[in-house]
Amino acid sequence: MAELAEPILTFDGGCPDCGDRRAVLPFPLPEIANDFDWRARDYDSFRLFMMQELAYRFPERRRWTPADVEVVIVELLAAALDRASHALDAVQAERYLETARRPQSVRRLLKLIGYDVVERIDPALLAALPPVPVGQTETDAQKVERYWRLNPAEMEFARAEGPRLTGEVRRMVTLADHEEVLAKHPLVARARARLVWSGAWNTVLVAALLEDNRNLDEPLHVGAPPPAGGKPSGIDEKLWAEIVIFHRVERLALAPVNDTLTARRLLRAVIELNRMLGSEVLLETAKAAPVSIVLSVRAKKGYFRSELRQALEEVFSADQGGFFEPGRLGFGADLFASDIIETAMSVEGVAVACLNRFKRVGDYPDQTANGVIVIAEDEFVLCTNSRSKPEHGTFRITVNAGDGA
Repeated sequence: MAELAEPILTFDGGCPDCGDRRAVLPFPLPEIANDFDWRARDYDSFRLFMMQELAYRFPERRRWTPADVEVVIVELLAAALDRASHALDAVQAERYLETARRPQSVRRLLKLIGYDVVERIDPALLAALPPVPVGQTETDAQKVERYWRLNPAEMEFARAEGPRLTGEVRRMVTLADHEEVLAKHPLVARARARLVWSGAWNTVLVAALLEDNRNLDEPLHVGAPPPAGGKPSGIDEKLWAEIVIFHRVERLALAPVNDTLTARRLLRAVIELNRMLGSEVLLETAKAAPVSIVLSVRAKKGYFRSELRQALEEVFSADQGGFFEPGRLGFGADLFASDIIETAMSVEGVAVACLNRFKRVGDYPDQTANGVIVIAEDEFVLCTNSRSKPEHGTFRITVNAGDGA
């Protein structure tokens, strides 16, 4: 701070009680000219401004050449100011996601809005990076940044994906929300939600139809726990990889793989993350409607009956891509005889197809004449055609004519 001058006490008029304190104040600061162009940001504009200032201050000088010392100093200053201006712009740009260029800045800004790239990126991509020099260590965040430097398009994808995901409503509010959120899990083929009154409040019951017709409380692993990163014994590699990726992307904790790991435990994590505060959401096993069907076909000439029967069994299997794959027919979807006939006729070698039995398993009437098996809204068609579990649905095929067995 500037120091004020020491005041001097003076007495005038001969009166010892009448004195004045006087101080000599400094001269006022010179006014700053308001002719600076604040849009000057590069070398040319800085040089032009300083040359104009020189010409204004030394009007008697009419000629300036590149060899003049003043001109050399002006150009050096203009170059330095140009570099400083560029650095200032670059630093300012790193403050915003739209203009940031450094992978570190983009990653941090995305994390600031809730999009953690480290949790969402596939670890296999980071494992495929070139190794770092011996003796150096690298965190997962640094690996992501190095991956982005090698693949700028991936950084641009994350820059666009992060803000879009923050605008999505992830809460399960309506019954349709519950069905949609649960159905996104790789273990779930179909989901159906309903609202029931428990006597004190409303409870949302979600019936989950799992892949391979699994039971919600059936252990997914049997035996000793696998090594770190290993899969449960009851799930194939592809499905488990999809589950791991889903939990990482959705920021869900993955329960340890042991004999207590069940589908219900995995799905509860999804429910707890997305349910509304104070609402009760319970999982229930989907209600199956097993069916019993007998199909008779006549083979065309030139086709073996055994090969045609095998082809039909694959088409009407409960495996992935089969007609009775769990989840292909949704809850409440009626089963029509015309669909069975149409699918059978699409198999090469089938000349004629007809149904000899078309009914639900149990004490139900045959629906061959009606051509439809009615399925309730909370049921789904089940036909695994397992000889050891006929209660899960059967599908028998009889092939006639053709060329031999």
